[in-house]
Amino acid sequence: MVLVADSDNQSSDPFELVVAGEAEDWLPTLGRVVAQRWLHARRVGSGRELLEVVDRGEIDAAVIDDACPWDTDVLDLLRVVRQMNDSLPVVVVTKHTDRRWLEKALGLDVFSVVVKPLEFEPFVRQIYGIMVRLNEELRRGM
Repeated sequence: MVLVADSDNQSSDPFELVVAGEAEDWLPTLGRVVAQRWLHARRVGSGRELLEVVDRGEIDAAVIDDACPWDTDVLDLLRVVRQMNDSLPVVVVTKHTDRRWLEKALGLDVFSVVVKPLEFEPFVRQIYGIMVRLNEELRRGM
């Protein structure tokens, strides 16, 4: 599902991203900036839905908000995600600024933690950073 160029420099599949919470507000803008052939972004409405797409291997990355009405605490949700996929890049959008909480999130190997309010430019930078990292990993693996 990660965007990979074939021998004709044509993309095979778009980068698959799921978002929940504050990041959802930026999806229309993101859709106008990045063509769907490069990136496909969609919403998840619950922790269960997030875990289902992770389990099916349908996504390349996730941006999740700890203020969403998850079925459980976002850190507990991340623990389950890590059990299912220990390398999935996850960006956590949070209102938390205390050191302990941030250390716990980073200890779960999140790609990054972004403190609210989520602005468009930092949102896009996170997605771009994930895409660059995954592209580098693919190139090393080839």
